[in-house]
Amino acid sequence: MQKKSEPIRILQVVTHLNRNGLESRIMDIYRNVDRTKVQFDFMIHRNELGDFGEEIKSMGGRIYMMPRISPRNFVKYLSKLDAFFAKNTEYKIVHVHLNTLSTWVLYKAKKYGVPIRIAHSRNASMEKNFRALPKTFSKLFINFVTTDRFACSSMAGEWLFGKKYLNDTSFKVIPNAFDVDKFVWDESKRYKKRNELGIENEDIVYISVARLSEQKNHIYLLQIFEKIHKKDSRARLVLVGAGECEQKIKMFITEHYLQECVIMLGSRADVAELYMAADLFLFPSKYEGFGTVVIEAQVTHLPVLASDRIPSETKICDCVTFMSINDNVENWAGLANEMVNNSKRYDNSKIIRDAGFDIRKQYRWMENYYITKYEEATDN
Repeated sequence: MQKKSEPIRILQVVTHLNRNGLESRIMDIYRNVDRTKVQFDFMIHRNELGDFGEEIKSMGGRIYMMPRISPRNFVKYLSKLDAFFAKNTEYKIVHVHLNTLSTWVLYKAKKYGVPIRIAHSRNASMEKNFRALPKTFSKLFINFVTTDRFACSSMAGEWLFGKKYLNDTSFKVIPNAFDVDKFVWDESKRYKKRNELGIENEDIVYISVARLSEQKNHIYLLQIFEKIHKKDSRARLVLVGAGECEQKIKMFITEHYLQECVIMLGSRADVAELYMAADLFLFPSKYEGFGTVVIEAQVTHLPVLASDRIPSETKICDCVTFMSINDNVENWAGLANEMVNNSKRYDNSKIIRDAGFDIRKQYRWMENYYITKYEEATDN
């Protein structure tokens, strides 16, 4: 039983603790909440602590490791969830970020009497592969085990919960807020970072910040960049992120002789400075629940050429252009070149803050929400 003098412990359920969009958003909130009132613990589905594990432990967070969710170990996985919730009875709020697979954690949380069960939709589609069938099956039951429905956009909410819940009091769109101050335009940082990367001042830098997965469409991106580079040898592409498609991407780069003009940086903590070093953001993703990287890029008025599968709410100012991923790569390359030549960089942070993406506003809302829900649950 949790003592009154102790903070409310919220169980955040994620896949891993690497420096990707979802995890970075949770960490931004975690760093800012009053941890004497609200403390985050994490249930993860990997055997390594990842990029944020040590930081979480230093802030008093607990980390529980679970096996990967797969059809082969599904019964074992459910059994481990039973054991977890039977033992850890102090949790009154469970906040799950597993999209369709959130169902199973929430099902067991409900079984063991957890009163506040939040499902948080972070996507608006999924890959059509062998993993889609069990995920689609899980999605059928999500609303039966959820008390609170969050989503990063209306599109993401409709995809996971269904259209009828968009006007329900249990549903809330939670903006993917971040620390805007880190992204404020600083020309000196631009040249410093370009120098660190070995990029000349006359080079034109295209950047992509995204997990290396099929969803993010990196091969199509590389095909676009190949056309760009053929027209202008000054073009450089910086890929920021890690993921399961890394070898596939490296193979394409090698086979198409792009090693000298493509820089793969892996997972990075200096994304803000990398945006400043760049001249255009290329983001031909197949689908997104929101696409916070598009918002981040706009803080410095970095031109963004993005897929039309990304929610239109990400366009806050005139530096964002959407294009169909069914269009040919020559047209993408031509428009990218046109946008680079007509771009101007400056501090655009006020517009982004006014649009509701400042973490200072978001963490206060989340902190209050958790406290209010906890008090309601424990008073009943």
